[in-house]
Amino acid sequence: MDMNILSLGLQVLNAPLRALGHAVMGADHVADADLPLEHPVVWQRIERALRSAGFVPDAVIYTDNGNLPFLLDPYAIPCPAVYYSIDTYCNPWHVPYAHTFDMVCVAQKDFVPLFREDGQDARWLPLFCMLHGEDRPFAERRVPVSFVGTLGHRNNPDRKPFLERFDALLPLDFHSGDFRPVFADSKIVLNQTAFSEINFRCFEAMALGAALLMEKCGNGMDELFRPGENILPTYTRNNAAEAARIASIYLKRPQALAEIAANGRQLAISRHDVTSRARSLLEMIDGLRKAKKHCQRLGAAQSHRVHARVAFGMLAAELDGEKWRPYRDFFLHIATR
Repeated sequence: MDMNILSLGLQVLNAPLRALGHAVMGADHVADADLPLEHPVVWQRIERALRSAGFVPDAVIYTDNGNLPFLLDPYAIPCPAVYYSIDTYCNPWHVPYAHTFDMVCVAQKDFVPLFREDGQDARWLPLFCMLHGEDRPFAERRVPVSFVGTLGHRNNPDRKPFLERFDALLPLDFHSGDFRPVFADSKIVLNQTAFSEINFRCFEAMALGAALLMEKCGNGMDELFRPGENILPTYTRNNAAEAARIASIYLKRPQALAEIAANGRQLAISRHDVTSRARSLLEMIDGLRKAKKHCQRLGAAQSHRVHARVAFGMLAAELDGEKWRPYRDFFLHIATR
């Protein structure tokens, strides 16, 4: 059954949802969103804007975009509502906030139990690749090993020293910026995470035809990938010598390296692309609609309001510094009013 879907936050799911036959209205803080949101609002405000556009949602998908929460009262949404938590590890307020939805999808598997307390329906839904390029002949790739990502983020102070140690042992093309042309021209993509998470870069590197060199971690890695088959053998976190040794071994075995890269690309584009994730979310929404879970949520609005206040109180406590004072004061007011 085709639906009207309101997509809050990260907008990457909109195109595949539309391609699957659904009408999608995107709401985000970016200016080119269907419904630009400049500040957090209550559901009534969004509903009024949607009504003026002739759009009545059958479902809501809120995909975490690493920003402050747009919606102050998700418990008031009058249709099935799903929250997709991506950066849980640096946003603990996601846990109580997600309790105001009918279901939460959690990108990092190890965090799922946190969301399941108090009977919340929480499911693991890994991240995905948003695009893939032409399968460039592997032998023609000019970059032996690359890394593209944020180098000096406060959540990950170990990254730059690790990359510099690796580069001293084996030349590494590492910088920030557009990863796509670099990955598409790389034989190996090195990944280093903030919190041992399975991040977007894993799937993007594989989809663009490079062999993924990933650190040992949890969060479902053993269920998603097979080291030595569709990704390279994993290295101990922040052990640059071990990572460089693995890369050196496989650069001297071009056929084995090319096979791993090809297997990884096939896995990423067949099972872990954005359309696959959109299909999974649609299946979940169909189950919520049949069970009328949103009716149960609406009937327990008071308890969900408490969860929202806890989330906003946690968020206010995290917003340090003068720059964030207006936001801190705002969310503290919402939490305590």
